[in-house]
Amino acid sequence: MLLNVLPSSYWLLILRILAATLGGYIVAALFSVAALGLPLDIMMSLRIGMMGSFIIWAGVATWSFIAPSLIRLWGAIGLAACGLLLVANYGIH
Repeated sequence: MLLNVLPSSYWLLILRILAATLGGYIVAALFSVAALGLPLDIMMSLRIGMMGSFIIWAGVATWSFIAPSLIRLWGAIGLAACGLLLVANYGIH
């Protein structure tokens, strides 16, 4: 059964797994840091960042295997990471 699978499909699967794990982690971590810039109490911002990061990581991991194109997937992860990095650097506070 494994002999019928093309070697390129292994690389596509590995890239999707990397997008689900590393890409999801990067976006979730940047969201939790960007949440500290919210104009709320620091404890509430921490809670929003922690809970939101779990939801975002699960969403990115799910979307990694649903997305039809790897280029669109990695582009969206990169765009989200850049946007959250800007918000984290130039937050509201």
